[in-house]
Amino acid sequence: MSQTVYAPFLNGEFWIDAGPADFTVINPATGQTLGRETECGAAAVARIVEASQQAFLEPSWQKMSAAERGGLLLKLADLVEQQAEALIQTELQDTGKPISQLRTGELPLTAAIIRFYAGAADKVEGSIKSGTPNEILLQIYEPYGVVAGILPWNYPFVNAAMKVAPAVAAGNAIVLKPAQETPLGTLAFAKLCVEAGIPPGIVNVVLGSGSTTGQALIEHPLIKKVSFTGSTSVGQHIQKAAADQMKMVNLECGGKNALIVFADADLDRAAEAALLSGFVNAGQLCVSCSRVLIESSVAAEFEALLVERSKKIVMGDPRNEATLVGPMITRSQYESALSYLIEAADSECEILCGGSKARIAAPCENGFWIEPTILSGVRPGMKVHDEEIFGPVLSCVRFETEKEAVAIANSVIYGLSGSIWTKDGSKALRVARAFDTGICWVNTMLSGYPQISLSPHKLSGTGVELGMEGMLAYLKRKSIVIGIDDDAPIGWGLKR
Repeated sequence: MSQTVYAPFLNGEFWIDAGPADFTVINPATGQTLGRETECGAAAVARIVEASQQAFLEPSWQKMSAAERGGLLLKLADLVEQQAEALIQTELQDTGKPISQLRTGELPLTAAIIRFYAGAADKVEGSIKSGTPNEILLQIYEPYGVVAGILPWNYPFVNAAMKVAPAVAAGNAIVLKPAQETPLGTLAFAKLCVEAGIPPGIVNVVLGSGSTTGQALIEHPLIKKVSFTGSTSVGQHIQKAAADQMKMVNLECGGKNALIVFADADLDRAAEAALLSGFVNAGQLCVSCSRVLIESSVAAEFEALLVERSKKIVMGDPRNEATLVGPMITRSQYESALSYLIEAADSECEILCGGSKARIAAPCENGFWIEPTILSGVRPGMKVHDEEIFGPVLSCVRFETEKEAVAIANSVIYGLSGSIWTKDGSKALRVARAFDTGICWVNTMLSGYPQISLSPHKLSGTGVELGMEGMLAYLKRKSIVIGIDDDAPIGWGLKR
């Protein structure tokens, strides 16, 4: 029986014979094979990038106003909402996520991101600088040309929107490369872009592995900027590879983020925040606060509250509206997270709940399932404290003082996000300023998108995404000096 072949997207069409289709795409909830994915080699990548360059240089695109580009993005946002149920079915197969998470979270956020940048398209402002009376000094912004957007497997639709919307609003063309395990959502998104009226070739998609397809993409000389979301190790490799051609890079990488609970906090709300942050998307979220730092005087009470509430979390068939936690999205991440649970069992920390593979009823018995897990007695230096697990695991750490809490929070190599829970406003601001992270939530969790920007610190990455700053990241600056006095002296005064 023939299998579905997922092919790259070139100039508004699927390029069926772009390369061998050797990689098996799997539904992580059931373990069933969905089809096989094309591997774009260097020649195929070059053809797709060159097509993007041609589309970027088309007079119709070059002459299109920023407001007109914003109008196309508004149509795209409308299509995302109108076709939400079909997109949800695609993502259910691609990632195995709970339908409730897709319907109430990811698809609305995808549309909101696109709509935000649709409105931002004609809001970019240059500036006039102070100079001499003989000159006018201007600073303007221009698109890079063709940019690359390399996507992770954990949020395909949201990450496609985070890269396509600001890139197109700024006037670029973009070549997307989805994670090899989750191509379906990105291909569906690219097709929607053409339906919305974005010219064919402005949004193209290459498929394949990072080592082959991704490497060819970032090395192609027509790619002027690379925006990557994924692991720190791959981000470091991309930064090194892009350095030889002096390419701009934007990297959002790993996180081992802390949620700090002070004794005066609203413990009920803090517990809800910790469980949401740690277990949404089965913990496969870079800004997830998987380390829960708890003031010692309320630690036992708070840990008991977490365990009690965690029993109400429904895990299972993603098509069930009541399901809150789905599977691990890739087999490799499933195996990696399980290895950390083995490490936890062998360490001095205590497993309060979970800690192993989850038994799920048919048709999901062969999927990549891990029980939501809460660890107690975790200390800095333990692997489960210091390293990103990227799975449904919360590590509880106790502290005595505000100073100690900040020191523990900042003790890891990452600096992506953090969350603070206290009723003391002065304390909240002190700790927020002391956090070495790109974003910090106070008495709330995972909110503020897409208006607020995220700028990673330390080994969590470089550059900025989201917010107006996220759009400016897809524009290069140019200074223009205009002489307005024809009698002003030039150079050495050699004129006759």
